[in-house]
Amino acid sequence: MDENNNILALQLVELDRESNKVVPFTQEFRVHGFDIYWDSLDPTELTFMFVNHQRTGDGISIFRHKIGTKYLQHVKTVKSPLLYAPNDVVAMSRSTFYATNDMRSTSRIMRQIEIFFGMAWGHIVYYGHESMFTTAATGISYPNGIARSADGNTIYVAASSEPSVNMFRPASDGTLALVGKTVFKDFVPDN
Repeated sequence: MDENNNILALQLVELDRESNKVVPFTQEFRVHGFDIYWDSLDPTELTFMFVNHQRTGDGISIFRHKIGTKYLQHVKTVKSPLLYAPNDVVAMSRSTFYATNDMRSTSRIMRQIEIFFGMAWGHIVYYGHESMFTTAATGISYPNGIARSADGNTIYVAASSEPSVNMFRPASDGTLALVGKTVFKDFVPDN
């Protein structure tokens, strides 16, 4: 909505490789968490990253948006066996990100057991400049939402089953070092 309560919409599009024309986005789009990245080197463009729960497998769908247009143009959707239970994503650049895998289990009953017992089996993956996924941090109890500080030097992860917010320092190789934690008594952090 804008300041006059007008509903605004952005159309999802992609580039058709055969005709080299922009066409409506053809992939399945089942969104969970998302993030928006603004790069001061090109303040006219935003990068949108979405957790996309497609029937063919979970992935992160990346779109480019030129400010002033009504389009989100698909750049790519990336998938990996390391990204099997994504909940949220945080962009570190136009092409790199961290994503939470909220649980290790993929079966419904085992996921319920993980939640009930608060097992610290979730983890965070990193997608780096080499277009490869790596495990960035492990042993997190239902890592849910993820965010970065304004300077990008701290990554915050909501651990819903603990309940806490973990603070990590990113290394140049994408790994995350735990540097702090805030535990909540009567509050469960989420996305």
